[in-house]
Amino acid sequence: MAKIVAFRGLRYNLQKITDPNLVVAPPYDVITPDLQEDLYRRDPHNMVRLILGRINPKDTESDNRYSRAADEFDQWLAEGMLVRDAQPSIYLYDQEYPLEEGEMVVRQGFLALTRLEDFSSGMIKPHEKTLTVAKADRLNLIRACAANLSPVFTIYSDPCCVLEALTRKERERAPDLAVADDDGVRHRLWQVTDPSLIAKAQCLIENKPLFIADGHHSYESAIGYRDEMREKHPDFSGKELFNYVLMYFSNMEDKGMRIFPTHRLLCGLEGFDPTALLVGLSEFFHIEQVQIAASSRAGRRQVREKLKERGRHGHVLAFYCGGDTLHYLELKDDALMDRFFEEKSPRTLRTLDVCVLHRLILEELLHLDPEVQESRAYLKYVRDIDEPFEAVLAGEAQAAFLMNPPCLSEVRDVANAGEKMPQKSTYFYPKLLSGLVINPIFEGESVDDFPMC
Repeated sequence: MAKIVAFRGLRYNLQKITDPNLVVAPPYDVITPDLQEDLYRRDPHNMVRLILGRINPKDTESDNRYSRAADEFDQWLAEGMLVRDAQPSIYLYDQEYPLEEGEMVVRQGFLALTRLEDFSSGMIKPHEKTLTVAKADRLNLIRACAANLSPVFTIYSDPCCVLEALTRKERERAPDLAVADDDGVRHRLWQVTDPSLIAKAQCLIENKPLFIADGHHSYESAIGYRDEMREKHPDFSGKELFNYVLMYFSNMEDKGMRIFPTHRLLCGLEGFDPTALLVGLSEFFHIEQVQIAASSRAGRRQVREKLKERGRHGHVLAFYCGGDTLHYLELKDDALMDRFFEEKSPRTLRTLDVCVLHRLILEELLHLDPEVQESRAYLKYVRDIDEPFEAVLAGEAQAAFLMNPPCLSEVRDVANAGEKMPQKSTYFYPKLLSGLVINPIFEGESVDDFPMC
């Protein structure tokens, strides 16, 4: 069973931070270079300086983005910009945002520490492949700062919504922190120190499998750090803080839970011929060529809605390579995917839209093997429906593949089968902010140092 514990989180000192909206940041992997610079300008204590510091041309092994993050972190602690809560706590964390139709919804969850488990235990389950470079980056950051600066996002299933009911009264009081991000999502945080409520949350989660929704790289890096620390401390008890990781938990039955699609851009592929590709695609797909208003926001949204509608009845992608012409690709027969998977592979994985793209189109027809795909030498990933069209029209991409997102049941089924989707298969929304709560991994401390009152 997963082991959940309360902890003494580090948080911004609101007596010294004039506007908390200016110091929080989105996850490191959605921060563009332009946004990074903007976050740097907002406040000298913005979290971007820790989670995604600038890279300088003169960086060395001893002076780099990680060492500078550690120096900033230590300085903020010394200045009292970050203060540690006195009592072991869990932290309720809600995110309110509008759906496309205008309805406001709230995704509820909470933050706590979770004992790190190898995936082989089956207690915590990934659903997505990770990238070696990204894991090394996050591991270097943990080594430098000895802290979980951002939470790993996990989901669990509870159709009865027990924890939501138990914490309703806590959420009725004013939040301890309320901020809004650049997308207009409202983030609210409540510190909970009530031992009975914490115990109920522990019992609920410890009886359920956990599925990593976001933060695969951070979780695997935390395991790597744990293993390094265990070698350094061979007499470890298992209760040291390096055996735990900061985690956010949310119920997959929550009506505020959404997955957005991640579209693929093809860039810089030598000899790419869209006409020849369409000929190859015709063997596997029913292809419908349509005229669209590619430079119009309204036209692009019509494509998104049409793709969503077609996806309810089969496996459909859209292929765009310029002008006002778009091709919808509908897989002729699910059995066509059998040749690209081992016989034991689950049906859910074989027929995922993202696997159809990566295995059949990218690997089989465009000859981009998995290693090349992982290197991102020819692929870029974007979320907004405008970006694929803008990139192709501007000549920044050769073509774009537009996707529907997987549904939660597919994520669950793939993870339960012990399989993984291609990288960047899911985009859970809203993203968790960095800077609400930090978990410091102080040597010499253990979870036994956080007794409940």
